[in-house]
Amino acid sequence: MLACMNFSSSLAVAGTLALLGVMLCTPAFAQQPQSREYEDQDVYIRLVLRSPAQLTAFYIAREFDRDSIERILATCFVTPIIHNKAIDVLWLELDNWQFTRNGEPIPRIKRDYWTEQWRQTALPQAHQSTFGWTLMPEVRDLRLDESVGGSVVIPRQPQPFTLTARFRTGADRQGPLKTVVFEDVPCVTDTP
Repeated sequence: MLACMNFSSSLAVAGTLALLGVMLCTPAFAQQPQSREYEDQDVYIRLVLRSPAQLTAFYIAREFDRDSIERILATCFVTPIIHNKAIDVLWLELDNWQFTRNGEPIPRIKRDYWTEQWRQTALPQAHQSTFGWTLMPEVRDLRLDESVGGSVVIPRQPQPFTLTARFRTGADRQGPLKTVVFEDVPCVTDTP
């Protein structure tokens, strides 16, 4: 039966096995993914920080080639999950977010950066679409009890950084500015 499997099925099985291997056999020295949380009466935000091993397993399971995965691993993925608890509209606008280290800005890697990366690796369009849906929307309004999540990407940082997330509020974006700060956020690695 195994000999009858086509190449695509073999890759899917290999990806699934790789994902299980990472989940079940993660070396004891590997740094486990971290999360940070913030909550008040208006908003709940959880930052999920994924290790290179987790990112590799995720994209191998989706049949990404090694070169494309290496380009992903050269960056740092921060995955906020945001839940609006207020009656007022909360505006997610990534251009209003700031990443800094030692007071110096860290540029955010925007969606258009990946277009050239995928052209260079000849990543199939279906895979590019898969990657695109893992990213946080650039702009999104959140109504009462709505949530959104996705990855925000910056260049890999050797030291922890600060994320200052600013949200305009109100249907017309004229309400009070909501600011949430996460300090000492690391780019997770697979080694201590």
